[in-house]
Amino acid sequence: DCIVGGRFSGLCDRHDKPLMTTGAFDNKGFTLIETVMVIVLVGIIGTIISSILFQGAKSLEAGDVRKELSSQGRLVVERASREMRLMRCTTAGNSCVPQAADITTWTATDLKFVTTNYERVGLRYDAGTVKLSYGTGAPAVDPEYALADNVSAASFEYLKSDGTPAVAVNEIWVIILNMTLASGAESVPFRASVHPRSFR
Repeated sequence: DCIVGGRFSGLCDRHDKPLMTTGAFDNKGFTLIETVMVIVLVGIIGTIISSILFQGAKSLEAGDVRKELSSQGRLVVERASREMRLMRCTTAGNSCVPQAADITTWTATDLKFVTTNYERVGLRYDAGTVKLSYGTGAPAVDPEYALADNVSAASFEYLKSDGTPAVAVNEIWVIILNMTLASGAESVPFRASVHPRSFR
């Protein structure tokens, strides 16, 4: 044992130097306030990180939805445009303009016509679906095929050669298809302007 200054002080080496004292250790722990502050900070950081991750996942999902809508919409527009370019007209001198026998129906949501191959084609928007048909031109007879079934809006416009609305079938020079595809909160608009090849 080691006695320094007349009092017991712990263990000593052979030169009477204290190796360990019996005094109180000077160690400090976390207080309750510090612990609570750490918990609060960890919670705030966790909330921020979770929010960032959630927004990132949501943006990625929205991007995938828009990509799918864009792909489907392009296919519909290309198919409809290809059919409309083959629309037949009636020759009169040097011009060739459509007559009632060439375009049998032309409303904002329904277009029926005969192609240069004398095939009857129908394009119709009905209850969120754009439909395509071939045959006689009668909906009750011709089978219809869905080109797109998540359509929030679709319409046809018929314009003269000067860009103003056509009021008679023989004035139709350009046909425009406006369509919007939607899924959840995402929507993608499409617009196709078609001038049939045989019109002149």
